[in-house]
Amino acid sequence: MGLLAPLVASVVGRAALIALLPAIAAFAIPRVAVVGAAPSAEIQSARASAAAPRRGGGGRQPGTPSDARTLVRAKVTAADPTSGRVDMAAEGLTLTATFPPAVVAELQPGHIVFVTVDVIDTRLATVTGSIAAVDEAKGTAAVTTPGGTLTLTPSAPALSGMKAGDEVLLKLSLVDIGPEP
Repeated sequence: MGLLAPLVASVVGRAALIALLPAIAAFAIPRVAVVGAAPSAEIQSARASAAAPRRGGGGRQPGTPSDARTLVRAKVTAADPTSGRVDMAAEGLTLTATFPPAVVAELQPGHIVFVTVDVIDTRLATVTGSIAAVDEAKGTAAVTTPGGTLTLTPSAPALSGMKAGDEVLLKLSLVDIGPEP
């Protein structure tokens, strides 16, 4: 946050920072654990009332929990730049997350941060994996999954944030085009 301090000093700077936070958070929220979340009965009730998936799109429909995003103000209670682990206190709960070490480099306990929180529908199809190799010249990343290696061509900003050994979660969507001719 030290680099962003001049922006936060003015009202215009604060507005610009808030506008940039979703882009910054896209690189900074690979894994988040929430302590103090809703009781499981409420979560099950929300799942039961969600609409059934339609053909195509992987089952994600507008209005499902996966479309929920909010900005949370939190206070850093612990930060480990080596592992990227950050503990934060916010609105009566504790958030513990692992960020890329570069994001955590200047964080210190007591710093105030904004965290973009996306609710992810757990019914989405996902595959775990890890980055095996990054080839910036070709613009590709090789991801090792339990079923084999998949070569991806992510955007340049996304590719620049990847390094061999990073754990990833691949979100899958599906479009049914019918039987083979």
